[in-house]
Amino acid sequence: MRRALASPALLRLRGYALPVAVLVVVWIYISATTPTFSGDAAFFSVLEGFPLLGLVALGLAITIIAGELDLSVGSMAAVAGAVAIRMEDAGLVGAILIAVAVGLVIGAIQGGLIAKLGINSLVFTIGTLILLRGVAWLLCGNNPLPLENLAISDPLLERYWIFSPASITALVLFVVVGLVLAYTRYGREIYAIGGARAEAAAAGVSRTRSLVVAFALSGGLASLAGALATMRGGSAAPENYNDVLLAGAAAALLGGVSLYGGRGTVLNVGLGVAILTAVTAGLAARGEPASTVQLVTGVLLLLVIAVEFAAGRLGRRTALALPGARPRAPT
Repeated sequence: MRRALASPALLRLRGYALPVAVLVVVWIYISATTPTFSGDAAFFSVLEGFPLLGLVALGLAITIIAGELDLSVGSMAAVAGAVAIRMEDAGLVGAILIAVAVGLVIGAIQGGLIAKLGINSLVFTIGTLILLRGVAWLLCGNNPLPLENLAISDPLLERYWIFSPASITALVLFVVVGLVLAYTRYGREIYAIGGARAEAAAAGVSRTRSLVVAFALSGGLASLAGALATMRGGSAAPENYNDVLLAGAAAALLGGVSLYGGRGTVLNVGLGVAILTAVTAGLAARGEPASTVQLVTGVLLLLVIAVEFAAGRLGRRTALALPGARPRAPT
């Protein structure tokens, strides 16, 4: 009886084993080979990856769990940054909230159109990626858009031990989104629609509602990431955040979010972001070029995918080898 009760918990923990192992190995190796990557400075550097990369990866992961993919997050972040700069008269919090509201609305519209029209999200969000990048250029006036009152961003430059206001905001959002996905009807529907869409629809789960919520969260989180980064930097540029899509997707996959949908948690995303930011911060501290960071990230990602694939194949073979097991009929 105890064994039966423990098994679901063990299965949940198994989903974190590989990313935790990768993070530990990466952290130990970088700490041993990079003297400046140690102590509070190392933790601060890793946590500083959460406001931009972490929030974007979190939003992307929600759409992946729903069985879709939002390719427009980089352009969304650029638009949000320009909106925040334009709205600086509303104050720091007001400007950021306005930018987030814009992202939520655009994301919800995207999700609704994808669901209602039956359009593939990859195709649709390629279009909005290009469209929103054009909007960013228009908002910036085809040139970098500076923050006129630089003092407005001063609170974002504070540091509290290993935290900053931006990293604290990101971590709070991780907890809130984690609770929404785990304990609300909307979260359960996102998992259901991503893991078994036909069965979820037969059970009465609304595909439209699920995708509207998923893409609204993705748009809002990408907008918050872009607004925070832009206000901290003091200027918006239309070409900003071009590479955040691939980095966010890599972080989600490194953490264990399944590309097939229906599997993954906020903790998976957090682990993936920590791995990627540790690699980036550690190699940057050693003076390595950006190409080395991309190479190491690619190798780690392929390694994680290969291990998960091999573990999945082994698990299926073991299940079939058990007494009384039958091959599943193709669906």
